[in-house]
Amino acid sequence: MPNTREVVLSGTHGSAVESTTGEGAVPVEAGQPVIEIDHVTKRFDDYLAVADADFSIASGEFFSMLGPSGCGKTTTLRMIAGFETPTEGAIRLEGVDVSSVSPHKRNVNTVFQHYALFPHMTVWDNVAYGPRSKKIDKTLGKGEVKRRVDELLEIVRLTDFAKRKPAQLSGGQQQRVALARALVNYPSALLLDEPLGALDLKLRHAMQFELKRIQREVGITFVYVTHDQEEALTMSDRIAVMNAGNVEQIGSPTEIYDRPATVFVASFIGQANLWPGKQIRMDGDLAELSVLGTTLRARPGDTAIEAGGHATLMVRPERVRVSVDPPEGDVATVAATVTDLTFQGPVVRLSMDAPDGSPIVAHVGTEQNLPLLRPGDRVHVAWAPDASLVLPAADIPTTEDLEEMFDAPPEP
Repeated sequence: MPNTREVVLSGTHGSAVESTTGEGAVPVEAGQPVIEIDHVTKRFDDYLAVADADFSIASGEFFSMLGPSGCGKTTTLRMIAGFETPTEGAIRLEGVDVSSVSPHKRNVNTVFQHYALFPHMTVWDNVAYGPRSKKIDKTLGKGEVKRRVDELLEIVRLTDFAKRKPAQLSGGQQQRVALARALVNYPSALLLDEPLGALDLKLRHAMQFELKRIQREVGITFVYVTHDQEEALTMSDRIAVMNAGNVEQIGSPTEIYDRPATVFVASFIGQANLWPGKQIRMDGDLAELSVLGTTLRARPGDTAIEAGGHATLMVRPERVRVSVDPPEGDVATVAATVTDLTFQGPVVRLSMDAPDGSPIVAHVGTEQNLPLLRPGDRVHVAWAPDASLVLPAADIPTTEDLEEMFDAPPEP
């Protein structure tokens, strides 16, 4: 016999889909698309907010849209929720076009940064508000509201706080109440618009793991919008990295970090050394590049680059090894001069200049056992060829460029 949650989810889910996305719609199986963004473009007068977005989000998936302010991620979420209508293309929910369906008729719920809990109600009554409004007890049997609310409060670990008012809760507890309230009607997907932004740093880190745990337990699709790369990498099954209205890359956190498709993705996700150069030729499975004033071999990316074509070489700082003596073995190596050292807890951030003046950054851990270095010291930097990646040539963002992205005005 299936467990209680499976019975309720399938039964309630089916009726909800029929009433919100069209007659005849049926629940999708885990792993099948629950949301489809079909060549969607959104314009506000002359401003292009989203340009031909085309991807799907699977049932039961934790999917994040990541990017700087103004990249189109919030506009895309608002189109899924129904608060905005696509200028071109279609939004499908469980196979049904809902592009023109009003928000309250879509089987999705949204959690914002400000939780908007009812201050005069207890935690229990806040969570029960949705199913009571839908008269769930009349349609699915007496006691169904209590069963659902008690179950969700247990999942978000607030059973002992059921009789408290929102003002008696911490920020993290209030957020979990908002999650329970949004989940209690078992939506097809839960949309989260930077819900951790109002929390302090430590609580935000703790809530990242809580959100992922809750999502796994309820098994509902989460669509999460954030500009915080750590949040996206920590929680997501897949990430869509967006920039200036375009989806630059979609992939798992590992794929996005280890094999970024563009210079923008490489610079936005984590830290990266990015050096302009020219591709000389392919040497077996590796590309040979003229870069940093020398010739180096590197792992080719997904974009083919012709001999003589401009390219960008990427190496993550943690993959760079620093030594006083020339390294041995099959490694790419460059002489460098130390310019600065910054203590960052588990690692020291070592800044250096290559012979051609290009900056090199290495994250040096205690395992490298280096002597005390000072600015002006000569060292050798090295990395395995497959620790690097050849990307299509593009303007390499500076620190000032990235700061401007985060300081950009919000999307319309």
